[in-house]
Amino acid sequence: MSSGHLKFSVVVPLYRTEKYLGELLESFDSQQPGDYDTEFIFVDDGSDDSSGEIARTWLDRSGVSGTVIRQDNAGVSSARNRGMAEVTGEWITFPDSDDLLSANYFKEAARAVAEAGTDVALLTANVWRYDEATGNRQDVHPLRHKFQAKHQFVDLQDRPTFIQTQAASGFFRLDVIREHDLSFIEGLRVAEDAVFASTYLLRAPSTLLVPLNKSIYYYRRRKDATSAADSYRTNDDFYFGRFSRGYLPLLELAEQLGGVPRWLENIVLYDLGWYFPREMNRDRKAIHLTTEQKAQAIALLQDVLGHIDPASIVNYRLTGMSPEIRALMLTLGGHPLPEVGTVRISKNVKGSFELCYLFQGERPHEVIESDGRPVTPLAAKTRKLDYFGQDLLHERIIRLPELADVGITLDGKRRLFQYGNYYLGSSEATAARQRQRQRPKAPGKRTPLWKQVAVRAGAEAVCWTKAPVPLPVAVSRGVALRRKRYRTFIRDVSKAPRIKHKYDGAWLIMDRVASGHDNGEYLYEYLRTERPDINAWFVVKKGTPEWDRLRERGFRLIGYRSLEHQLALQRAAVVASSQLDVEAIVPVPLDFYPQKKRPWRFVYLQHGVLQHNLAHWFNGKDIDLLTTASVDEHESIVADEGSYRLTSDSVVLTGFPRHDVVLEAAAKHPYDERRMVLIAPTWRNDLFLPKPSFAARRALRAPFLETDYGRNWMGLLEHPALRRLAEEGAQIVYLPHPNFRGSTPGVTYPDHVTVIESTPDIHELMSQARVTVTDYSSIFFDAALADSRIVYFQFDREAFLSGSHTYLPGYWDYEEHGFGPIATELEDAVRLTTEGYSVPTQDWPQLYRDRIARTLPLADGKSAARITALIEAKFQD
Repeated sequence: MSSGHLKFSVVVPLYRTEKYLGELLESFDSQQPGDYDTEFIFVDDGSDDSSGEIARTWLDRSGVSGTVIRQDNAGVSSARNRGMAEVTGEWITFPDSDDLLSANYFKEAARAVAEAGTDVALLTANVWRYDEATGNRQDVHPLRHKFQAKHQFVDLQDRPTFIQTQAASGFFRLDVIREHDLSFIEGLRVAEDAVFASTYLLRAPSTLLVPLNKSIYYYRRRKDATSAADSYRTNDDFYFGRFSRGYLPLLELAEQLGGVPRWLENIVLYDLGWYFPREMNRDRKAIHLTTEQKAQAIALLQDVLGHIDPASIVNYRLTGMSPEIRALMLTLGGHPLPEVGTVRISKNVKGSFELCYLFQGERPHEVIESDGRPVTPLAAKTRKLDYFGQDLLHERIIRLPELADVGITLDGKRRLFQYGNYYLGSSEATAARQRQRQRPKAPGKRTPLWKQVAVRAGAEAVCWTKAPVPLPVAVSRGVALRRKRYRTFIRDVSKAPRIKHKYDGAWLIMDRVASGHDNGEYLYEYLRTERPDINAWFVVKKGTPEWDRLRERGFRLIGYRSLEHQLALQRAAVVASSQLDVEAIVPVPLDFYPQKKRPWRFVYLQHGVLQHNLAHWFNGKDIDLLTTASVDEHESIVADEGSYRLTSDSVVLTGFPRHDVVLEAAAKHPYDERRMVLIAPTWRNDLFLPKPSFAARRALRAPFLETDYGRNWMGLLEHPALRRLAEEGAQIVYLPHPNFRGSTPGVTYPDHVTVIESTPDIHELMSQARVTVTDYSSIFFDAALADSRIVYFQFDREAFLSGSHTYLPGYWDYEEHGFGPIATELEDAVRLTTEGYSVPTQDWPQLYRDRIARTLPLADGKSAARITALIEAKFQD
């Protein structure tokens, strides 16, 4: 770092980042020399680790100009302000202490300042993601377009998409900051960077910025998910302060200075583009907020969006944004919806003709006609768009008979249809030449003919032989070519007479990719034995123990994702599965089918009785028919003003084929002869670290026995009362959730407990259980049908039922609907377990039997037959 006239001041707040700080300091050490000086101000914000001492040692060792300031903990904004008061440079930047900088970071910034002149207000570094779990560094930031065209400098008034939302990756002029007495909003813990940068640009003499293409700022994504961005549940500013103390005063300032510029609107919309989708994410939805807090959040959003031009909302293209969220923002901003693009044909396949529209306030008067004659819907509902409980925008979903020339009139106005998704249109367009100027091709000569030939030859070699070729472009083209030809091959072979004869109109049934023992297997067993006239096949991964087991039972098997499976999918009429994962609902990519339209209908048989709100999961899936077993679960899905898109035409109360098997197995084990106490809790999401990679198992955050979960369940297993039951003849069986299997090394179970570490025949287990102890697992529905007494041990019910796990609260209430007593303390769980095992039948509350009978009215052994008849009626000619 050589001496020069330009000086950068680097302010680094420190708080509990000792394990990351060393990497940032190493990146400081590696900075390439140039015509600049640097000073480093570290502000120890009351950290209780050695971060401050590490920084002080580095300053002493490196000899660079700088200091370490110690203050009581007051937050990152206070620390930045404290450091900002001490600096002496011309430009200031604020890297976070857990991030990294490229070696040319300051050199490129100095060069940009020298070339751009004195009018430039902001330098913006190129942000890359550093994934700590994998070590990968990727250029995937949503604002990376700023660096693709290699602009020397940009005026935000002309390019309002070149927004700056981070202080950490920006360089700001100190003279502007001090002239206008600018500072970070202390105590604000969300959007403080965007508010500071935007306030700065509103006050700066220009809105010129320089994108620093080669200065890379590596933003760390921590593998333990402890960064500030992951603390929304405990940070009120996430829902309130970011608006009341941040964006609202900022927008009001802009209005005072002449109006809200387009670039500032884009900053707000960019933030809201991440904010709203969280409400559709089960792990991030604001279920911890009270009704009053949600109303407050909506009121703040209305205030903020009232400052945003509706044209800016409709034309926002900086990042992806769903039409539903655009419509919601228009609604909250007090603007009407466009008449075009808000009525759509959402589904038009055999057995499913569906029309939807968005509306604000009260539902409009709707008239549906076919060829001029009124049409009565098969089913209709109004869906609640559940964003913080708002009731200003709704979706109407209408299932219609399969008729011709259908039209709809709303409040007397004939409406135009949008096919597929909603589309609110655009009131702005960019000429092709301008787009090319914004994203110019890299300079260079035309690719020589010899290289074109080499690439084509290499692609053919990769396509046919998968041979390694030293031309990356040839490899990518070869892979694409192989996929295209294979896709064509599948389509062509599926038309062969043998394949058509074998699979035309077939029903392909499956459970998980490598296992059965669920509703899919038991539906197929019914078809195999009772309805051999139906061309049914069972799909499971070949080479697995399940393949061998089912083949021995005489199942007609197809290997999952095998060539035969891909061919069968081209001819099948129905795919039915107990799973809703992508492996079941999209077994091959849609482009394998002609016109990207699958020829079969998907029947979701469900894995268990629904207790929780899974609308966020169901609504994104193409489900043609959903089978249910419980009256309450059925009503929760089809109810008007619910959050599910499915209607009563596609959700039917049938019972489960699995329940047919449970009842049959239970009949073989009279209750008075049973001796088993089955202990089968579910898992806890917050006990596990995020996956380090897609296929990896998740590891526990802490040793099993140091968690409340481990202490409570092991306390039950080890309790002397259960040992006494075992000595008196009871069989104590512990069935850990699969996520815990292999994750509890060093745990020694009592010798009176049988631990099942493999996947059992769960129905046989339940049919032998005299009492089943669980917490929130849906296993209790099956166990209750098997005539096992149910005990709920819910030591963490407040946290679990308020969203700490992967569930969103639904209709189910354990006090109102539960099939057994509830314990929240270990001793109560022990007492209820021993009572459940020991008390005579007449002394066990009749209330629970009544609830079971009311909840599961079709537990009669005929569920598979009902589902079969339903599929035939809906999807077969």
